[in-house]
Amino acid sequence: MNTATAIAQPPQDESNLPEEWQQFIQAHNLDAVVCIAAALRRGIVNQAESDRYELPGHNLRKGYELSGLGQLLDGALMADRLITFGA
Repeated sequence: MNTATAIAQPPQDESNLPEEWQQFIQAHNLDAVVCIAAALRRGIVNQAESDRYELPGHNLRKGYELSGLGQLLDGALMADRLITFGA
């Protein structure tokens, strides 16, 4: 989730995971979908949600999109497997 924010700036002696994930997603032409409820709870919004809630800006990293459980369910029904990562 936190890799989807465009304003994260890790210390110089640490890996820049948001940047590395963004490059991986672009290199492999992947869908980078973020749960909209979880994103809003953590202050990660795109332009549309920023406008909707009259927020001063948006910070969803380029290449990511916000979506809900409907898209996850649809994808799970169409796929032969669903992989999740624990919290």
